[in-house]
Amino acid sequence: MFRTPESHSDRSRLANIASSVTLTVKRLGWLHTLLWSSASLGRRFSTHIFVVAIHPIDEDEGRDDPSAAGLEGHVLTLDEILGFFTRSEGYGYSRAFAIDALARGDRCFGLFEDKRLVWYCWYARESAPVFDDVDVVSGFPFLYAYNAHTDAAYRGRGLHRIGVVASGRFFAREGYRAITAYMEAHNLPPLIAARAMGERFVGFVVLRRGANRVRWFATHGCRDATFRIQRRASEASLRWAADENWWAS
Repeated sequence: MFRTPESHSDRSRLANIASSVTLTVKRLGWLHTLLWSSASLGRRFSTHIFVVAIHPIDEDEGRDDPSAAGLEGHVLTLDEILGFFTRSEGYGYSRAFAIDALARGDRCFGLFEDKRLVWYCWYARESAPVFDDVDVVSGFPFLYAYNAHTDAAYRGRGLHRIGVVASGRFFAREGYRAITAYMEAHNLPPLIAARAMGERFVGFVVLRRGANRVRWFATHGCRDATFRIQRRASEASLRWAADENWWAS
């Protein structure tokens, strides 16, 4: 029987959906399968679903030592950030993004190999932007992590796990006990990676962009982990410039 290109395309699309459902059920369970399905549909209606996860910090954790993998990890200095984050646009190494993060007082922890920055993640003690005029806040002793990035040439080596563990040890000296992050519910690879790292999913947030403003709903589990969404009160200041010693690792 003759099949049109459209019918082949439909069958391929259905096969991809079935494969994703099977993978999600196997790796994450039925609840996340439902969240994944809802998130994939919701994006068509300006609705986002975020899964909130926490990574408890274990100061005595002996595994994933950067030095054992030939790496060195530390909080980037101001000069290092200005030297590495030079691109005018894009997800990784964006100068504009780094300047905005610095203006909020955020810090960047990185892994280096032969003086090359191969992985980094930003950490916020206070609020960090999500959409439009909406911020994310993770209260002490939880530290909010965002915008983790692995150099494309170094992927597949487990650098994200090594970096999260190493940064956790560093921030534990300041009294932090867990790292909080969120992931889009439709984005399966980071969710599966988070589960494999032993991170605990504590709740989810539904956020919708309306005609005039963003509205949201967060489950009780998010609040128990001191993770909340809030309306942005004011623009970030350049307070970091007056306190360069704060960047010392």
